[in-house]
Order: sequence, then C-alpha cells, then structure tokens
Amino acid sequence: MENNEIILYKLQPALDECRLHQQRLHQAWLEAKDFEAFLPDALHARLSEPQVRVCDQLVFRFGRLQDAMGTRLLPALLQLTQEWRETEAFIDTLNRAEKLGMIPAAEQWQKLRELRNQSAHEYPGQPELLIANLRRLVESVPLLEQALAHLQQYASQRTGQAAK
Repeated sequence: MENNEIILYKLQPALDECRLHQQRLHQAWLEAKDFEAFLPDALHARLSEPQVRVCDQLVFRFGRLQDAMGTRLLPALLQLTQEWRETEAFIDTLNRAEKLGMIPAAEQWQKLRELRNQSAHEYPGQPELLIANLRRLVESVPLLEQALAHLQQYASQRTGQAAK
C-alpha cells in the first residue's frame, strides 16, 4: 500500500475517529473534574444519577479513544513509516512507537490502559473503590489527550497536512 493510500484509507479515518472520541471525552471531563466526589478531601462522597451518566460517558470515551489510538492510529502511523509488524506483541509496538517519537512513553500508555480497565468495572459493594478509580481516570484524561496531540503532531509532520 502506498503512503497516499495509507493516509486516505487508514490514517485520516483513524484521526477523525480519535478526534470525535476526544471531543466527547473532553466535554464529559469538563463536567466531571469538578464533582465533589472527586475532590482530594472528599470523604464518603457519592455521585448523583446525572453525575453517574457523565462518568459513564467519561469511562466509555476514555476507553474508546485509547482503543482507537492503539488499534487504528498507531498501526496507520507505523505503516506510514514502514515500521509496522502485524504479528508482534502490543508492548513491542508501543516500545517502537516511543523510540520513533510517536508517543511520549510506552510505560505511561500501559498505565493509562490499566486505569481504563480498572475504571470499566463496577464495584457495587465498594463505592470507595469505584470513586477512587474514577478520580484517577479524571486526573488522567489530560495525559491521554496529550498522547493524542503527540500522535496528531507526528502524523502532521509525516504527511505535511495540518492536524485538524
């Protein structure tokens, strides 16, 4: 596949999908970051039903954005640079992406992935654990957005197209 085809059929759709998830994630984050339950000194805080819906959106979009970045955007960029290896372990892909300057740190990516997995689970009998995981997720949204911005900048430099 030629670079123009990679850009047209893989990279650009992946960038568009990531942008959509990031915009919706950011809106949910703007609401959630000031919830009383997420303040550092909040003890025994609970979320209201409307706040739960915002957190559901936050968790969903965080996961979708990270998935889209990892399964679509990174592979497209690696194909563009002729560094894609379809059969390698994802950690090796992350390490290569870090070495090439696509992502700031593979370890950070892994921590965000772990947080995403922890936040996706409900803990009906342990509301404190749920709140703690959601608080960490809220704190980590800027890191995920920075990783996306880094990938977008890398894509822009490689394609000569400005990031939208």
